[in-house]
Amino acid sequence: MKVRFLFYGNFIACIIENTNSRHYFLFLAGMRKFTLLKKITLTIIAFLIYFSSFSQQPANNAIHRNTVFVELASKGAIYSVNFDHIFRQGEKINYSYRAGFSIEKNSIAFPIGISFITGQQSHHAEFSLTVIPFIDKYETFLSGDNVSDKYLYVVPSVGYRFQRPAGGFFLKAGIAPLILLDPPSDNFWKMDPTLYGYGSIGLGYTF
Repeated sequence: MKVRFLFYGNFIACIIENTNSRHYFLFLAGMRKFTLLKKITLTIIAFLIYFSSFSQQPANNAIHRNTVFVELASKGAIYSVNFDHIFRQGEKINYSYRAGFSIEKNSIAFPIGISFITGQQSHHAEFSLTVIPFIDKYETFLSGDNVSDKYLYVVPSVGYRFQRPAGGFFLKAGIAPLILLDPPSDNFWKMDPTLYGYGSIGLGYTF
């Protein structure tokens, strides 16, 4: 198996090749430098999508489980590119996880979370818990002159999710209290929380 990156203007294509097939994953490259950290991030996202696409579908009431979406938020990581996978289908509730990344001029973030989704048709209520590690001035994070600032956002949200069992267009929106944890550099465990209002909307494609 080989992984290659190709550049097309403002986009990056990640190509995963094996003996019998070739898979393409396209990412918006709103970034000045394609550093090693960014390359690792995109590779992890591509592999999550690649391996989850081969997961077994249930024989009855089969649904499309994988979604790629872009989420816009009112605070924290202003945008993020995400992969969502329904890993368990219940009679009344489906369970999914998400993993994503956000790269801005001086900051990087990695939202990860779990969702509980009601209903078996296209319209769902969604209850989720998302944790977002956020690093400001991230380019110095692994250097000897580390001046990066690290935060942790915790987002317990409630919202609406449009996701057809047969796949296609995907929409989600939610509101939440956002809990900001900003530990001082000399004491990581001294996390005095700060509370903010939070809203988000996501658009994508289910397959």
